[in-house]
Order: sequence, then C-alpha cells, then structure tokens
Amino acid sequence: MTENDRVQCKLLGFLLEYPAASWNTELADVNEIVETVNDCRRRQLLRSFLTYVESTPLLQLQETYTAAFDLDPATSLHLTYHLLGDGEDRGKALAKILWVYHREGYDAAIDELPDFLPMVLEFLALCPEPEEATPLWSCLSAVAELAERLQKDKHPYGGLMELVAEIVHPCVITHPDSISKEV
Repeated sequence: MTENDRVQCKLLGFLLEYPAASWNTELADVNEIVETVNDCRRRQLLRSFLTYVESTPLLQLQETYTAAFDLDPATSLHLTYHLLGDGEDRGKALAKILWVYHREGYDAAIDELPDFLPMVLEFLALCPEPEEATPLWSCLSAVAELAERLQKDKHPYGGLMELVAEIVHPCVITHPDSISKEV
C-alpha cells in the first residue's frame, strides 16, 4: 500500500462515518487532502462526492447514510456480517480482528464493532501491513461486493466504496488464504 493509498484510507474512513454536524467545519480540510490524491480518476470521484455533500442538507445526508448502511443489511459497513451473518462465528471473527488491532498497538473505538469499515480503513492508514491479519483481509474481501451493489443503485456513496475496493483489493489478493468463510 502506497503512502497515497494510506492517505486515501484515512480520508475514506472519515467520509464513510455517519455525517455529523461537524462535517461542515471539516470540509475545507478534506478538500485540501483530496487535492493531494495523485490519481486523477480517484480525485474526481472524491470531488464528486464532496460536491454532493456540500449541496445536500445535513438531514438528507444522514437519512441517505442511515438507509444504506444501517437499515439495509446488504450494504452494512460491518464487514463480517457479509461473510458470516449474525451467528456465533461472527463473534469469534470480531474478536480475532480486535486482537489484530491490539497486537499492532491500535486503540479501536469502543463504541463500534472492529469490522466497521471506517475503523478498518483508519487502521490501515496507520498500519498498512499488519502481521498475521488474515481475519482483516478476509472481511475486506466483502468490499468489492458492497461497491458493486452501491454502484448498481447509483448510490451517492458508490464512488467512495469503489475507491475503497480499488485500494484494498491488492492487499486482499496478496493474502488469498484469507478469502474464506473462516474469518
């Protein structure tokens, strides 16, 4: 993962968080970071999303986010759900991901599950090549399918998810043993 990919992971992690009222004050900084993205197509996708954010009332942004990521299990940002559903195996996978974070010295947010995509992206921005991270790579294999679903529906977050898929795909395919139902 390149330094530019790491910057994009941090940025995408922020943009995939629930749109809080503080977003408006942070958008100027976000726009500056977008301009540092060295890939023209990625930069344009980010600009398009920011244009959408800037032209959409906060309440509508929050409703759009909630409808896609909180109310529709098919596009949940909790990645292990896509691989394991809501069973006992998912709990074990979440514990394994949390262990990866702990081993690398990352303080995971206590108010969110460790497979929450924005948290995973923040972790990768800080630690792009964690040791023995099979559970992490396995859950990231769900991102391409999420991107496809959102793009198919022409969802405002589709471009962001497409970028995430592009960035994490090389990491996932270099760890082929991780792509399984056994997170």
